[in-house]
Amino acid sequence: MSIVRMKRIGNYLLALSLVAFMASCGGDDSQSEFTGNEVSMTLVPGTVEGNTTTGTLTIRERNNGSAQIEIELNNVLSGASHPVHLHFGSLEDNGDVATFLTTLNEVDGVGRSVTILERLDNDETLNYAQLINFNGSVKIHFEASGPLENEVLGAANIGLNTPGNEAYLQGLKDITTCNNKVGN
Repeated sequence: MSIVRMKRIGNYLLALSLVAFMASCGGDDSQSEFTGNEVSMTLVPGTVEGNTTTGTLTIRERNNGSAQIEIELNNVLSGASHPVHLHFGSLEDNGDVATFLTTLNEVDGVGRSVTILERLDNDETLNYAQLINFNGSVKIHFEASGPLENEVLGAANIGLNTPGNEAYLQGLKDITTCNNKVGN
């Protein structure tokens, strides 16, 4: 076999190895973090200071069993930052705060919050399976402190309370102002 032919075969094998390596590294890593189990719901719109929002809340199961809560909220003010709480009880109950979720920040016209939830503020552990059966709700506040801190920009019943969202989405019920008291 000639040296030229051996170099071609070597170059071919090197190129093939490089393609195989890049294909193995170029996959969608975000998919590998999740089991595929998830629930998604429409957020109940809130109106504060003439600003009405729309959005979704998605709870995804991570490979370790923990829950990732993702919120996308449209029509938030430019540069806005809004606190997000997970509450005990339904929207109607206006229960105490179970834990603070990641603050929702506006980027390119959309407010986003992503929280990996493993425990509540009372140190109770809470995985994905427990969260989708939790007696709770999520509320997005207009501001962290000040005169509008208890005004709600968006909300959703979660877990056992999810069927209760329909009455709010149809306008049959209104969101209460938010109780920001931390519960046990």
